[in-house]
Amino acid sequence: MRLKKITCAGFALVILVSVLTACSGGAASSREGQVEVSMLFAESVFNNIHDQLIEEFEKEHPNIKIKAETLPDSGLFDTLRTRISTGELPDIYQLNIGHDTTAMAEQVGYIYDLSQLDASRNFSDSIRQATSIGDKQAIFTLGLGVLGLSYNKAMLTDVGYNEPPQTWDELLDAGKKLKEKGKDLLVYSSKWETGIGNVFHWTFGKHAVNNDAFKEAYLSNNIDWSLPENRAILEEGFQRFKELNEFVRTGSFTNEYAIAQQSFTNEDAAMLLGGPWEARTLRELGPNLDFGFINMPYAPDKENAYLFIPEDGFAINAKGQHVEEAKVFMNWLFSKENYGKISEAKGSLSAQPGVGKTDEAYSDVENWLKVDKVISFANTGPIPGATWVALGNAAQEYTFKGDLDSAIDKFISEYDKTKAK
Repeated sequence: MRLKKITCAGFALVILVSVLTACSGGAASSREGQVEVSMLFAESVFNNIHDQLIEEFEKEHPNIKIKAETLPDSGLFDTLRTRISTGELPDIYQLNIGHDTTAMAEQVGYIYDLSQLDASRNFSDSIRQATSIGDKQAIFTLGLGVLGLSYNKAMLTDVGYNEPPQTWDELLDAGKKLKEKGKDLLVYSSKWETGIGNVFHWTFGKHAVNNDAFKEAYLSNNIDWSLPENRAILEEGFQRFKELNEFVRTGSFTNEYAIAQQSFTNEDAAMLLGGPWEARTLRELGPNLDFGFINMPYAPDKENAYLFIPEDGFAINAKGQHVEEAKVFMNWLFSKENYGKISEAKGSLSAQPGVGKTDEAYSDVENWLKVDKVISFANTGPIPGATWVALGNAAQEYTFKGDLDSAIDKFISEYDKTKAK
């Protein structure tokens, strides 16, 4: 997406940086004859190899210094909104193609067309199209994002599931049995916008896959929730959210993503909402953990959607003071050789054909993307991020207070504020 992802985003894609300079990413030269290029991204996005990459680049290009700062993953998009609105974007910044921040950046002229760069040719036509806004390639994505559930094989086997749950009822049954053993079924991806509404990604995805009229309205952000059949979809999602929440680890909505990942690798929870972008992080946190990755069993397989979006990537500030130097760095970073290092470090699905190797836990995910049940992450495309957060908050209100109609009406009120006209 971010989420995101999800990592996005996701889908989050998930990604951290603080702005190193004032307006439009400008920065003073660090020494005479050397240009300083500022860069903003989330701390987890390179899986801790960004210092190594920057050092290698600066050795090859001594006249360019990369000044990079990172932000907590959950704070990236809020920071981007602020920086876009105040004109304080750095020269290079992390972005999710489907997120509302991308449209904001384009509206004020901060999107440079990356199709003009040589490295653009390292991506397939379909990826270039999927990462474009209008006629501009807005980002070089770090990978292909699919939202799903990483699962601990041993913990599920311990409660009678030698294979992961295949239906919603089996998922809840596993949750009950784990709870009896003092364990949680699931930990959400915390503060991420992708995660806060969790189950609704599949609620909307299922109905978009099976109902052309809803799909058209959903993807165009123009749903009439006053129609009984559409309100019934919200009721379904709110109920599913409540049912699942009984087996979700406490703090899932407020913790940083790193805490969620640690809870999973510590075996406090049997499942983690996330995506292939976190493969290496999970391997490092739990080197002996045997885990797999599944689509949430929200509906029977033929009706269930797969949730996809290119992972977060990087954009160049078209109004930045160092566009030419930023282009040099982006061409270097997304060369096949250096992108391969990033892909290997992340273990996610590569966005460049023939580059990188997918972690074995996600080996089947590429097949998910070959069917006709693929729907975008809800909050990185059809539904603006702030409206998605309102949905998650309303669902939590219903879960803890029990007034379904009131909670749904609150969400509809927020949705209608950003509904396409």
